[in-house]
Amino acid sequence: MSGSSNSQAKTTDTTASKPNVLICPLCGEANGCSYAAGRPHSECWCNHAEFPEGVFDCIPPEQRRKSCICQRCLETYKNQAEHEQEPHS
Repeated sequence: MSGSSNSQAKTTDTTASKPNVLICPLCGEANGCSYAAGRPHSECWCNHAEFPEGVFDCIPPEQRRKSCICQRCLETYKNQAEHEQEPHS
């Protein structure tokens, strides 16, 4: 009979429950959010951006309102939406 125990320390993945606020939830790259970086919200690029309806629907529900999307993902969304609205010849 061995006296060894099979108890191992369990690790918990906290990255899923607490996202990095400086990372875009769509592409995983830096989102450029000035406010999340500790600067005034007025300095953020998003203050001068237009966010079309539906852009935030691309974010998985469990990650919505936890971190900002980046400017590149916003532009990609806009370009795709514009392309989808173009009449087909």
